[in-house]
Amino acid sequence: MVYQHHCQALIASPAMPRTQHLSLLREFVRRDFEGRYAGSVLGFLWSMIQPLWQLLLFGFIFGVLMKIPLDGEPTSTFWIFLFAALMPWLALQEGIQRSTTAITDNANLVKKIHFPSEILVATVVIAAVIHQAIAGALFLVALAIVGELDLSGLPLLFLALPLQLSLTTGMGLFVAASNIYLRDVSQLQGMLLMAWFYFTPIVYPMAMVRQVEDHGQLLEGMLLLNPATALVDLYRQAFLGGRLADVEGLASLAVCAVVALGGGWWLFRKLKPAFADEL
Repeated sequence: MVYQHHCQALIASPAMPRTQHLSLLREFVRRDFEGRYAGSVLGFLWSMIQPLWQLLLFGFIFGVLMKIPLDGEPTSTFWIFLFAALMPWLALQEGIQRSTTAITDNANLVKKIHFPSEILVATVVIAAVIHQAIAGALFLVALAIVGELDLSGLPLLFLALPLQLSLTTGMGLFVAASNIYLRDVSQLQGMLLMAWFYFTPIVYPMAMVRQVEDHGQLLEGMLLLNPATALVDLYRQAFLGGRLADVEGLASLAVCAVVALGGGWWLFRKLKPAFADEL
């Protein structure tokens, strides 16, 4: 596979220490970032073009055609409201999607006795966060240009990022291990992620949910149990000068992140000894 030649010496070590694990992870992330755009004319600019294109599409549909009001939100500009939430969602989505086939796509590496296959999941999760960071830097520049830059909420990222990494890594480990034994997981996760996206207040505010007749309170309660609700809200508050007190559903996010990381790690380690046989 693409990493095999570059990492052969590290993998061959009969007792790979933690420092070598970190070195291997850095090499994999670097190669992933460089290899993704190898041969393309625009190179890493695609990491900015793709979310911007999705932003334009959603911004036109929900901000121009449907005219969604933003009552009670930290901004009245729809594209700002949307982009702040799209950043963590796209990283979460990419991390889970690519983790699903991270083991099966690198079967030759996984079959090596001393290879730490968890690194394959960590690689795609970290690579997604790097692309998110690029988008975040551009977003700050755009906020400064339009006069809505407020850096007072940025410390919230020190809470948002660890929770995001824990949630994504845990779910990534779960789907990566499951997909080895049940290949339908790679198909199913795409459908579930699509539903998850629309059940997260990314393209609509929570105020709109509360206004739904008869079932508004029930829907609001369901959305607050969704860990992605608090995650996208954390990023909105962080980039738009908000406060931690304004984030709804934070307890659900924290619990789900811990459970996902612990459960995903347990399942992965339990099934790992039989990976080589199944591949």
